[in-house]
Amino acid sequence: MVTRRKEEGQGLVEFALILMVLVLVVFGVLDLGRAFHSLITITNASCEGARYLTKHPLDNDNDFAGTKNAAINEADGAIIVLTPDQVEVTLCLDEDAITGCDSGTPVRVEVSYSFEFMMGFFSPASVPLTHATEMIVP
Repeated sequence: MVTRRKEEGQGLVEFALILMVLVLVVFGVLDLGRAFHSLITITNASCEGARYLTKHPLDNDNDFAGTKNAAINEADGAIIVLTPDQVEVTLCLDEDAITGCDSGTPVRVEVSYSFEFMMGFFSPASVPLTHATEMIVP
């Protein structure tokens, strides 16, 4: 009976030791899920911006404001918030800027976002995520 008394707290001590590892794994999985959700959101935003520009090839006023708004509105409601500075149109910048993008011209919309981890003390504080979509103006 004496040996049984010495082992009474062993399970509690083992649980206390493993609890921190379990908490780190759970929060790591949550962070990874948030990162994938953010990547999918900026992917959808860049696709929507490129799709808008192919449907509205004359959207070259105010630095492609309509295209940027389409990308921002696509990301609206997600866990991330985009600004016009994070959406960049890198193609369809031909010499004839008055008439917009010509038929057959490729357009490219790139969305950048800086993802911040909940557990930033174990990993880098932020990770840059970017996605670009190219489409051809019909």
